[in-house]
Amino acid sequence: MREECEFRVVEEFAARLFADNEGKRLGTGVRKIELRTDDPRFEHVGKLQQELQATIGRSFFHGWNLRRRYSIAELAAANCLRWHVTTTFEPAGEECGTKYDESTACSQCGAGAKRGVDLFLNLKRIPNSKDISRTISGEIVVSARLVELFKQHRITGAEFRPVLQNSTSSPVSKDWFSLNAQSKEASITSPTRAGIGPFDDDAKGEYRCQQCDLIGLNLLSEVSIEAETRGAVDIVCTRQYVGVRRGLLRPVPIVLISPRVWRLLESEKLKGWEVEVAHLV
Repeated sequence: MREECEFRVVEEFAARLFADNEGKRLGTGVRKIELRTDDPRFEHVGKLQQELQATIGRSFFHGWNLRRRYSIAELAAANCLRWHVTTTFEPAGEECGTKYDESTACSQCGAGAKRGVDLFLNLKRIPNSKDISRTISGEIVVSARLVELFKQHRITGAEFRPVLQNSTSSPVSKDWFSLNAQSKEASITSPTRAGIGPFDDDAKGEYRCQQCDLIGLNLLSEVSIEAETRGAVDIVCTRQYVGVRRGLLRPVPIVLISPRVWRLLESEKLKGWEVEVAHLV
């Protein structure tokens, strides 16, 4: 596995660590830098970030994105994989009439509100070039093709519900369905890391909840699962959440799939997803 992080480095400070020809300039003020986490300079990025924030209230970088790349052999050897939806779109379900029962959410952090049976979305905004995508609220939408393949291959653990245009006219989409995992019992365990960013594990616990299963703002590592909680179905969610309840944003569980789901997605060239190895411990 090769782990790398993409940073959006402030051009004014980039020369402190990078050569002038490194990365890609995005406009005049930001440079995109991709750096392997085993590169000695990776830790220096974090030190510069801390130093600049402490001394002048500025940042060395603003955006970041951790990626893990695997060989086919590494993926084929995995007993469990994290299923990551790579395409996000707006508007969210709540903006289109989808209802959530906030009484079922954690009173401290807002995680865990149950969604009503019907998912209302602007059907024209669903990316039609992808077989799976998600709203900014974490509502997962899949194509009719994916639903049919899952039925043909008897993939277990997935529940598909209709997607409707709005709460008034309510035409049901024939092309898109809402995907829900029937089981949310998989339990995340160490050495999984969750925190604010690649150099900030949230020591103050600002984005962790002591009252429920919200473990942090972002997942910062591969995920490890207690083996006895994984179950036997092909698709399962974790009982823990990652994210924040703010505006339309909601904490979401991690979705896990079996190797045969990965092989199906890969062989049929479905679009809008990627996987990481998940560890059963």
